[in-house]
Amino acid sequence: MKRFFRSERGAVSVYLILIIVPIFLFQAVLIDFARIKLAEKESESAVKAAARSVMSAYDQELQKIGLYGLGISQNESETLFREVFTANLSGQTAAGAFHYVDTKPINESIRVTPVYSLANHIVFEKQVLEDMKIKAPIEYTLEITDKFRKSGTTTPFQFGTQFSKNAAELEKLINQREEALDEAWESAENLHAQTQQYYTYYLARITELDQLAAQIGLHTVDEVKSEMSSIRSQMESIRESMSNMDMSIAAISQAGSASAAGIQNMLQAKSRLAEQAQLLNQKLNELDVLLQLIMKYAALLAATKLEVPADSRVVLQLQQNIEPALRLAKQRNDELRTKIDGIPRNAGIGNENVNVNEVFQNISIMGDDYFYKYQTSIASITALFSAFQEVMDSIYLFTPDQTNRANSANQSYHTESAGFYDTQSLLEKTRMDHNNVISTNKQQQKTKIQAVLDQAKQAMGTCTVISSPNGDNRVYERLQGSGNSSADTKGYYQKYRDANAQETTIGSEIAYDLEKSEPVSLKAMGMLEAFNLAADTLRDEMYVNEFALTKFNYRTYGQELDPHGNPKKSSELTDPGAHPLKNQEVEYLLYGFSSCGANISSAYAEMFSFRLAIRTVEALLDPKKELLNVGSPLLVLLAAAAEGALLAFQDMSKLIKGEAVELSAKITTSVLRLTYKDYLRVFLMMHSNNTKLMARMQALIELNNSKDLVQETTYLQGYAISEVRLWFIPQLMKLLDGSGLLGCNVQGNHCRFSQTTALAY
Repeated sequence: MKRFFRSERGAVSVYLILIIVPIFLFQAVLIDFARIKLAEKESESAVKAAARSVMSAYDQELQKIGLYGLGISQNESETLFREVFTANLSGQTAAGAFHYVDTKPINESIRVTPVYSLANHIVFEKQVLEDMKIKAPIEYTLEITDKFRKSGTTTPFQFGTQFSKNAAELEKLINQREEALDEAWESAENLHAQTQQYYTYYLARITELDQLAAQIGLHTVDEVKSEMSSIRSQMESIRESMSNMDMSIAAISQAGSASAAGIQNMLQAKSRLAEQAQLLNQKLNELDVLLQLIMKYAALLAATKLEVPADSRVVLQLQQNIEPALRLAKQRNDELRTKIDGIPRNAGIGNENVNVNEVFQNISIMGDDYFYKYQTSIASITALFSAFQEVMDSIYLFTPDQTNRANSANQSYHTESAGFYDTQSLLEKTRMDHNNVISTNKQQQKTKIQAVLDQAKQAMGTCTVISSPNGDNRVYERLQGSGNSSADTKGYYQKYRDANAQETTIGSEIAYDLEKSEPVSLKAMGMLEAFNLAADTLRDEMYVNEFALTKFNYRTYGQELDPHGNPKKSSELTDPGAHPLKNQEVEYLLYGFSSCGANISSAYAEMFSFRLAIRTVEALLDPKKELLNVGSPLLVLLAAAAEGALLAFQDMSKLIKGEAVELSAKITTSVLRLTYKDYLRVFLMMHSNNTKLMARMQALIELNNSKDLVQETTYLQGYAISEVRLWFIPQLMKLLDGSGLLGCNVQGNHCRFSQTTALAY
């Protein structure tokens, strides 16, 4: 045994084994590692090729309108993905051949997952932008906006908008001031009427009290009653004496003992007593009359002392009504003055000889002395009536001096009231007459505008009868739903709003009507500012808007003519004129109402308002001098609007026939003619709301092409597992599995690759 270990035979072989085995192991690992990396790259390429093949099966109908969505079902997608993935793996080539890498698929692992669809607004908008960038129809839009700027419309539009804003703000202040002054004057007239009535009433009362006091003198009730009691006692005594005399005369007469002379004396004495009783009775009557006079005086005096304070409270209440109204009027008057001082006197555009901004300087501004005199006069009347009350409270006996004092106090407030009324009534009459003139002129202008608005409402037109046997109501029900809350009654529009987690609102909340002349005129002027702001909008929104105008029809679609006088033809792969909703799709996209009539009339009303605004600006640039002198900015605006309304109506008659109308001969420095479609382009730009607009476009696409965009995949993920057989030492490769160097998972004598790829149109 010891010899065996110490023997040197075979040492070289052992040495070679120790050298060769590691080299062999290294080469084996290196070869399998290289094969794994080649198989990994092959699997990755196969997955991407399979995903591209699936995405190449796009929906050709949608492609005609510039959109791309997967045109095959989920099962078809996975089948195609599996076939292409398998075909691109080297292990699937002809059997019997040598394969350095023999990658094979694990079929049960292959799957295709749709991630986004055309229902998603972000995806939808991205595709729209790509389509419009390629076809570049936006150039026309940019040309339109550039023409607006280059033609010099920005400054007149800004001027017209600012003038209408100033007119509306100042008119509001003027109306508030005049209403407050009317309220104050109504109470002031009432105050004057009351003081006149009080003066007459108390003049008669003081006279009556003075006369009663003169008749009564210095007598008092107690004195008169005491004297009347004394007289009654005397009369009672006289009656008793006369009764005794009668008894004595009768007794004497029966006895017959007395002489005739004695009886005669007794009769004479009785006669004297009767005369005395008569005098006393007369005196008693006089005292009774005096007592009634005293009682009447006391009652009148007491009533007067109650009436005067009550009337004083009425006067004070009227003053309290007048003063707040005057304070409000003065506040609005001051605001008017400040506002007018901030308005440039020179508009810088239009007629050099007549500047419409002059009207602001002709607005009637009342001086502070007007309000000061008004308030002090009212306060003086109230104070003088209070002084009259104090005088009446202090008088109990109307002597000549006290009567003169009371009459003087009564006369003082009457004189002050009469003087105030004589002066102020002239001022108020002038003011109210001026307001009546303005009001009459305004009403005349409103009547003119309303007459045109009524014509415009009649000229809005009706919707074209579409080919659907159920009419456009049924088609709109498919678009908008029936209005019920159940899922079955939801329309396409609600579906795409829900798909993007957006609140569903029917209609665009854009309300343009032609009902009342003044609101229509003011709102129309506001559109010019909205246009100036919208002209600087983002390019992406313009792309989306132009997509709407090129892929869908509108009221004058097919009526517009090219420069040679021939009908313009659509360059799109699909004909918008063949869609179920004829000549109304863009209007629906803009306003979103559930009927053709509502959408068409809204477009007409807004277009009329825009033309009205432009024509009004033209009239403002050449105003009538006599209107400027009236001092009512709103009247000037209404007069300009009345003139512009008729021209705007004539413009609309041409626009709805597909004709082009010159923007303005007075505002622009170059000729710019716009059609009905151009104005729709302007409105899409002004009312840009991509979320609602895109939901409606998606709804129309589904209506027109019967394509559910929720199912139209635009972004998918492909997943597959493949494996390659290991040639050499799988256990050794297993040791490297956890190191992250392999990129696969060793299972037995195979290494498996998990590959994921994502692809979008």
